[in-house]
Amino acid sequence: MTPQEMRAAHPLISTSPNYVRYLAAKAIRELVQRITAPACAAVTGYQDELNRQLDAGAVYLGPGR
Repeated sequence: MTPQEMRAAHPLISTSPNYVRYLAAKAIRELVQRITAPACAAVTGYQDELNRQLDAGAVYLGPGR
C-alpha cells in the first residue's frame, strides 16, 4: 500500500499534529543536510588525501646515496 493510499484510507493521519511535526522535522533535516553537504565532502576529501599521504612512501629530495 502506497503512502497516498494509506492517507486516503485514513484521512486523519495527514492532519494529525504528530504527522505535521514529522513533516516539519523531515524538512529541517533535509535543509541542514543540503547546507552541510559541501563542508562534509570537503572534510572527507581532506581526510582521504591526508591518509593517502601518510600511507605513501617517503620521497627524499637531494643527493642520493
